[in-house]
Amino acid sequence: MIKKDHEFTPKVAILFAAYNECAVIKNKIKSILESSYPLENIEIWIGSDLSNDGTDEIVQDIQKSNSNIHLYRAAKRIGKSGIMNILIEKTDAEIIIATDANILFTPTTIEELIHSFVDDKVGAVAGSLHYHGEYANHTAKSENEYLQLENIIRLSESQHFGFCLGMEGGLYAIRKNLWTVIPPATFMEDFFQTMKIIEKQYQIIFNPKAVGLEEVSTSISEEYNRKIRIALGNFQNLKRFQSVLIKNFWPVGYAFLLHKILRWFTPHILIVLILSLILNPMTTLLGIVLLGFCILQFLLVKWKIHGRVAYFCAMNLAMLMGHLRYLKGVNSSVWQPTKRNQQ
Repeated sequence: MIKKDHEFTPKVAILFAAYNECAVIKNKIKSILESSYPLENIEIWIGSDLSNDGTDEIVQDIQKSNSNIHLYRAAKRIGKSGIMNILIEKTDAEIIIATDANILFTPTTIEELIHSFVDDKVGAVAGSLHYHGEYANHTAKSENEYLQLENIIRLSESQHFGFCLGMEGGLYAIRKNLWTVIPPATFMEDFFQTMKIIEKQYQIIFNPKAVGLEEVSTSISEEYNRKIRIALGNFQNLKRFQSVLIKNFWPVGYAFLLHKILRWFTPHILIVLILSLILNPMTTLLGIVLLGFCILQFLLVKWKIHGRVAYFCAMNLAMLMGHLRYLKGVNSSVWQPTKRNQQ
């Protein structure tokens, strides 16, 4: 059971980076302004990473009637992590809500996040993302199923261990004094903050009622590219926090291994499995059939004829590609926003 204090209404700063988000930025701000949380206690800080599609102009127009909205425009593209590090220094709010430009709030999203900080041991609260829109194909359905499974795992970890391993970067709240400066060229800064809070021995609560709405993804190519970026960030964080597997195996290392690391290495495990089958005279045929099946699934994705199995293969290929890109070295976390509800 999540403890809540509805009388606790501290100053809150909502921070997010935006790059060419003219299609969603107006509705994003509108969803915040329609919150049931006291508007006088809300600051909105938007960091434009050199947007050139009219995003800044939309924000500036809304600013005219809302003094609590602030726009920062980067001098050069520095990526989400760089933007967030700058924005965090511009506010004196007690609680920071980190989010993304395409995540819409419900009227109770903010209060659900904030009221969960009743216990001083709670360092952060993870929100629950949900897709909305038409589940037009197997990509949309598979993405939704994956997201719901993640939410179930986070809730279970939160209830049993006092932390959920991995807050969604699109929606989480953190005490400002616990924020850790994100290293340059970092992807998946949400997981970085997660591990830093756990290192400081604070709890991370998953609140399923703190809902953020995201348009469903219907393009497997867009999801493939997004998963590559996610994988790249995963392996950055694996290198940074691998020591917890030895120093703090129970329960942090245990959850890290079973919830995250095994999934990140699924494509590597599959490759070893297929090669082992092929090289063993007793199972060569089975290995060749399995390899051919995987190749067929990739071709089906290319031909835009795919289902859940093809989705699984494509996302694991993205994980492998992300690992390879990480091994080549990462010099920048500059990104392109993922298109949603693609038809």
